[in-house]
Amino acid sequence: MEDQGRTPGSFLLSVNIVFFSQVAIYGLAFLFRVLLARSLGDDGLGVYSLFYLSVLIASGAGNLGIGLGSIYFLSKGDYSLRQLFSSSVFAIGVVAALTSIVVALYALAFGDQAFVSGRAYWLYAPTIPVMVTYVLLTALLHGSSRFAALASVGVVQGLAALAIAGGLYLADDLDVFGAILAWTGSFTLAGVVALVLVGVGNIDWRDALRPRWDILRRQVGYGAQGQVSNIAQLLNFRFDQYLVAAFVARASVGHYAVAVGVGETVWWVSTAVAIVMLPRLTGLEKEQADELTPVVSRNTLLVSALAGAAIVAVSPLAIPLVFGDEFKPAVTPLILLMPGLVAISGSRVLASYLFSRGKVMYNTYTTLLTLVVMLALDLALIPTLEVKGAAIASSLAYVLAMVSTIWFYRRLVPTGLKELLLPQPADIEHYRGLLRRIVSGRGSRPQESTR
Repeated sequence: MEDQGRTPGSFLLSVNIVFFSQVAIYGLAFLFRVLLARSLGDDGLGVYSLFYLSVLIASGAGNLGIGLGSIYFLSKGDYSLRQLFSSSVFAIGVVAALTSIVVALYALAFGDQAFVSGRAYWLYAPTIPVMVTYVLLTALLHGSSRFAALASVGVVQGLAALAIAGGLYLADDLDVFGAILAWTGSFTLAGVVALVLVGVGNIDWRDALRPRWDILRRQVGYGAQGQVSNIAQLLNFRFDQYLVAAFVARASVGHYAVAVGVGETVWWVSTAVAIVMLPRLTGLEKEQADELTPVVSRNTLLVSALAGAAIVAVSPLAIPLVFGDEFKPAVTPLILLMPGLVAISGSRVLASYLFSRGKVMYNTYTTLLTLVVMLALDLALIPTLEVKGAAIASSLAYVLAMVSTIWFYRRLVPTGLKELLLPQPADIEHYRGLLRRIVSGRGSRPQESTR
């Protein structure tokens, strides 16, 4: 595995695989969101979004960063897939048991109501462990640099969600419960596919039932540092929806969810690059990683900025046309969010570098700082500016996150800001060469790449 993705051509090929899979995954998720918006309306979409957010937070806390630990130790070669897989299976079993107990106890104490009620409430019990399973299994594929397998799992999930929701829509039965059922069912199927790809035979059932605590402690010990950052980042991206529900209305949560969902399409490129960069940078020597990171960072930022400008330009016509006239209020918050969304795109590559150098706590510090600032701005702006206030607060906080990430990066690598953020003359020649190779049909072949 140590040679995988080391040449520029293989890196480009990996990015292409992940990028086009991300286009497919985000595209399927976009269609799923459109279907929900058309069926549930703004109020129903708001309710669904609050359930969705609650599950993401609970599953993020429940996996204890074991997935991140698996990515890191697989990339480093410290432990085998079999060892890390077995401890992950043990963690999944514990999460499933604890989730069932907590959901039952909560219902006894407060009733079966937490943003959703009745039979929809009880879907928390299977959905949280299903999400933990998905995260831990795909982490094993990610850490093994099996990007095609990782992409296929994501595409299966998107197709399944759209197919289940589409069937319910045609049967005129796509309510909030049906939407949650489609989402949960899609991740269940994707988890089964991930299990097959990782290989059931790679489980040591003795270690899965009685784990090797030294390995599990190291997975949690390293991964939890990053998972705190991931949860805080999730709160940065989504917690304002809770505040919009509290200060404005659940229908406004639906408007804001559409604005965020459409705006985050600007992350297609940066997500693909970050996924490929994480194990690659972890396996490289520092000098090589230091040389690669600024080039990828500034070009990712450039492409994201161009994509963001295009999304803003078409949104006033596209959002009402696609989602319906009741979602017109999503246009202004989308425009206000875009500077911050582009800034986050630029900082993801630098965050991957910090992770690869064992400085995952730097990312955690950045995310916690951003969360505190965002919450303060939310509380100041949402009561008066409503959804627009949430968008302004988020955008400002995301720009702060980029500034903080750059500051930490430059503590390790004394790189100029222009080199990190602005395209360089050499990049133009690189794009010309890449275009020539694409036209000649040689763009994805590693042997045709040049430094």
